[in-house]
Parts: sequence; C-alpha cells; structure tokens
Amino acid sequence: MFEAEIKYSTAGPVVPPGEYLGSAEYADVYFDRPDGSFYAAGRELRLRRTGGRTLLTGKLPPFDQASQSKEEWETSVDDGAVMAEILQNLGFVRRVAFTKQCRLFRDVSQGLALTITVVNVDFSPETFVEIEHPAADREAGLAALPVIRDYAARLGLATECPTCYTELCRSARTGTTPKGASPP
Repeated sequence: MFEAEIKYSTAGPVVPPGEYLGSAEYADVYFDRPDGSFYAAGRELRLRRTGGRTLLTGKLPPFDQASQSKEEWETSVDDGAVMAEILQNLGFVRRVAFTKQCRLFRDVSQGLALTITVVNVDFSPETFVEIEHPAADREAGLAALPVIRDYAARLGLATECPTCYTELCRSARTGTTPKGASPP
C-alpha cells in the first residue's frame, strides 16, 4: 500500500470533522542496522503494540520527498517479544522507542477516504495531525497529496512536518535540531 500522508504540527487543539473512531495508544519501537544504514536509506522497520496486539511494519524510502509519504506493509505478530528477538538476531538494533496517544477520525474529501489522526507523543508538547489516504499505487498516492493539503487548509493546519517521529524523538531526547529541519 502507498500511504499518502502529510503530518502537521499545531500548538492548539484540533477536532476534525467526520466520524470519530475512538482513541488508541501506540507503543512503537523502531529498528535499524547498527551503522544506521537502514534508516539512512529512508527505510523503516517498526514493532507497534496497541490494544493487546503487536504489528510489524516495513516502510520503503519515500515516494514523495516533500511529505515523506512511503510505501508500506503491515502484519500482525503473535508474540512481539519473540519478533523483537528475531529482528535483533538478524542484525537489527533498537533505534528509538516512544508512545503515541491518538484520536482517530474518518472523513471523505473530493471523493477520497481520509484517516485523520490527532497525535500526542511522549517526547514533545506539540500536537501533530496526520492526514492520510491508502493508495493502490504511487500515482494514486501522489494524486491524493493535493486533496490532503486542501483538507488540512480547511482545518486551519498550515505547518507541514515532514520530519519523521523517530528523528523528532531522537532530537528531543538529545536536545539537537532534527535532520532536515530549520533551527528554531
């Protein structure tokens, strides 16, 4: 699946229109090669615990650099601890771990089904809003991005945040500026 997604940062509360789907907590652990080459190549490997389930997600380098939208695959894992051991025995190491508190919404804009997630992370006081559309291919993913930007503008969201959560987390915990971001 090609996940056309744009993340926005905002200081204030956001209540998107559309159907409220509930809340969820995501405990995410990202893995990398010891030399950082997996992440440096734009790839991501994540184990996520949520609602008594564990999910393994792999993401390829971005198909759109501006939004950092990526092709991804996700599957359920019976035993998260064993999966973490498998990854470590295959040569992966923990890159970073953090928790996301999410409120999920669903809406339609210009005929596209959108998922809107209002996110608070354990490493920052900022609120993030992810607006995404699952596309069948790269072209459909790219075509969805202007629809997402239009929808965000109608919500009053203007500050895109293409820096991934792993980099934001590492930077917050080390007191450095995230790669690709402008210093404050």
